[in-house]
Amino acid sequence: MPTPRRRRPGRPPAGKEGRAVSRDYVQTTLRLEPESKALLDALARLLAQPQREIAGEALALFAANLDPSDQALLRGLLARDK
Repeated sequence: MPTPRRRRPGRPPAGKEGRAVSRDYVQTTLRLEPESKALLDALARLLAQPQREIAGEALALFAANLDPSDQALLRGLLARDK
């Protein structure tokens, strides 16, 4: 009879199907108004997504809605940082 597979000690990997590893992401700290933090928490619960995904999508939408001239400047800033 085969021996049962033992679970590894500690927490299981985070993310979808255990593939998202926190060390793969850059860490940052934000100071938010209490209302903004409450909104972020509520959206994360409602959509069942990590806060980093909610914030990342919000930033992408914000950038997409900038004026075309500001978008060009933003592309230049992003290209400099590479």
